[in-house]
Amino acid sequence: MNDNITSDSSLAELSARAVVNAVRTGDFRAEDYAAALLARQRRFSSLHTVTWIDEQRVLHDAREVDRRRAAGTLGALAGLPIIVKDNIAVAGTPNAAGTPTLRQSMSRQNAPVVQRLLEHDAILFARANMHELAGGGTSSNPTFGAVANPYDTKRIPGGSSGGTAAALAARIVPAGLGSDTAGSVRIPSALSGTSGLRPTILPGKLYPDAGVVPLALDLDTIGAMARTVADVALLHEAITGTAVPTMPDAESLRIGIPRRIYWEDLDPEVADVSHGALAQMREAGVTLVEVDVSAYYPLALEIYMTLVTHGIKEDLRPYLAHLDAGVSMAAVMAGIASRDTRTLFEDCARASIAPNTLAKARGPLRARILKSYRDLLRTHGLNAIAYPSAPISAPLINVGGDTRDAEVELNGRRVNLAQTLFRNTRVTGALGVPGLSLPAGLTRQGLPVGLELDGLDGADAPLLAVGMQVERLLGPLPPPAI
Repeated sequence: MNDNITSDSSLAELSARAVVNAVRTGDFRAEDYAAALLARQRRFSSLHTVTWIDEQRVLHDAREVDRRRAAGTLGALAGLPIIVKDNIAVAGTPNAAGTPTLRQSMSRQNAPVVQRLLEHDAILFARANMHELAGGGTSSNPTFGAVANPYDTKRIPGGSSGGTAAALAARIVPAGLGSDTAGSVRIPSALSGTSGLRPTILPGKLYPDAGVVPLALDLDTIGAMARTVADVALLHEAITGTAVPTMPDAESLRIGIPRRIYWEDLDPEVADVSHGALAQMREAGVTLVEVDVSAYYPLALEIYMTLVTHGIKEDLRPYLAHLDAGVSMAAVMAGIASRDTRTLFEDCARASIAPNTLAKARGPLRARILKSYRDLLRTHGLNAIAYPSAPISAPLINVGGDTRDAEVELNGRRVNLAQTLFRNTRVTGALGVPGLSLPAGLTRQGLPVGLELDGLDGADAPLLAVGMQVERLLGPLPPPAI
């Protein structure tokens, strides 16, 4: 190992790109790096970021990377440990989706996205804890433990991909995968001070979702997560085979600011940090353009509600039948341990959506909102629109467990927690466009705030390039003091 990199903590601070470069050049061995991260995982096991880990498998795979380096045959993610959300299939590991009934559901093969990363010589580090069945935004999982936010362990990391985000923030691993239906990659990224991409899903999903335990297939997607946009881009290139362009000059950027809805009724500290981020961007030469999203937002929200309700009602049953593991939908629902997730699934099971309503939501109405969105960006010559990923910073963990009617205080009122967390992110899924959350700064309490950039459908790589420039302007967050 290089004498300049001697401590577990200094290894843990390395970016994904730095790790790959160091392993490739022989600055340190993949096995030494993996061992350092395993020690860190044991040290911070109380964060409950992990549902499954095989330390010997991690070390074996790292040794294999070191052997391949010596042979000169390393891939683009040489020796990079990744954590994979508990609802994305990894061969030889449980694909439990955070729910008790599926804890013994072993995957026979990798999800295609996982396979692509491993083919580039990434290493599976662990399976990440999550909100049960991806049915909420806290990741307070009764079966595997409530995931804690490394910036304040009494608070949630966000969800449903909270285990991935918290493991990244805690420097347990440098990169990972989550899934996003209404904001489940972007909300934990925002609340945990990390970065995450929800990729394009229309007309086809840029990241294949085979092997994912579904929540609502019309909205679901896997997303890449890391501590920086640059590292998210590294994963994105490996998954898609598409290079991310060089980041554009700040002076060339035009960013839309949808004040109405997205920027209204924010927590005062979130508002301060978010407006401060806009000021930094403006001072660097970014052109900020006020835009009106009323042409598509109300209908997009209606479409989202139709698709998510239908998906929760219908999409898990065929997945379970395909497993051929003798696990029924009734058994999964009976075994749900989280009160909020149980209520969500029960409510959706009772819902009735007319076939014509569903067909319109999937077809002509969805096409209409996407056209309105495209017209907005193209008319104003925008690279993206920007808004706070979440209207609030991380609330306290509910030690009694989550309920669907859980509330949080916002501007002197009690408001529904789940609806508030996902208020700004859910419409992106209805549109099918890419959304990228990146750190905007810290509140006075030291809690992360996320800024989301949404781009044109299919323009995920250019959006990541824009995100890297915004990331450069705003600067990195300090690590959590854990």
